Amino acid sequence: MNKEFTLLNSEIRIEPTNMCNGKCIMCPREAMTRPQGILDINIYKRIIDEAVEAGAKQLSLENFGETFLDPYIFERAEYAKSKGLKLLTITNASLLDEEKSIKALQLFDVIRISMYGVTKDIYEKIHRNLVFENAERNVACLFEIRKKKAQHSKTRIEMYFLLMNENEHQMRSFLDKYEGLADAVAVWKPHNWGDGRTYRKPFGKKVSCGRPFTGPLQVQWDGTVVPCCFDYDSRMILGDLKKQRIQDVFRGKKYDELREAHKAGDFSKFPFCNVCDQLNKRGDVLVYTNIKNAKVGSTNTTYFDLKK
Repeated sequence: MNKEFTLLNSEIRIEPTNMCNGKCIMCPREAMTRPQGILDINIYKRIIDEAVEAGAKQLSLENFGETFLDPYIFERAEYAKSKGLKLLTITNASLLDEEKSIKALQLFDVIRISMYGVTKDIYEKIHRNLVFENAERNVACLFEIRKKKAQHSKTRIEMYFLLMNENEHQMRSFLDKYEGLADAVAVWKPHNWGDGRTYRKPFGKKVSCGRPFTGPLQVQWDGTVVPCCFDYDSRMILGDLKKQRIQDVFRGKKYDELREAHKAGDFSKFPFCNVCDQLNKRGDVLVYTNIKNAKVGSTNTTYFDLKK
């Protein structure tokens, strides 16, 4: 481990691609102006090497795109595993066919599936551009393959549901269908993605979300570093790992300025932060989960700390 620099959070989050085959209504893709692309595999490996040297233990391969559109996703997973990292990904399951499911179950420690409807009409109203039958079939196939290969796969499969006006009447059906099948389920209310949506109205005094201090390293597909996954359009670039080392980004002027603003509670210098609903402490966003120790807004807890 690098004795000169150690990550405060042992989880890193890397966006393999920001391309997506869906146009889901809760996702502000239409407002995204940054280029779409795929993270260079050599830059990725160098980032992984630096992160492991700095104390990284877990890697989340996901962010503002569909993971399995990345042609290097399994090469990335294999490299990360060779470095001793635990792996998580998030997917809409639309591309998770039998072949990909087998590979994913061999490599990922956690697969989190977003499925916000249990009937074709509601699912396709929310997950625009996707086909309900494909996603449902792929999810069923994933569970069936894991069941058959239980002795070879310890992958944790989690099912997630966002509670919206369009699907609130299906929450109970979702839980009935998946709570006994998946290792974990969770129902959340959607967030605003900074200025991308208006699901939550701001209220009260703004308090730091804590991410500039204890949040995981968040890397976009082009190697740039942003404060968190809410920055869908890379409005707040804090560094560039194509040119800088991880420790230089964390110790850089831009990151220091962001920390000072959050420490002082003065977010006016960072307009994207200033409108974020994460600055309002609220406990109503987690509607239901059977995951023990799940905490709303906890930035120093990794996905892998949360157990059923």
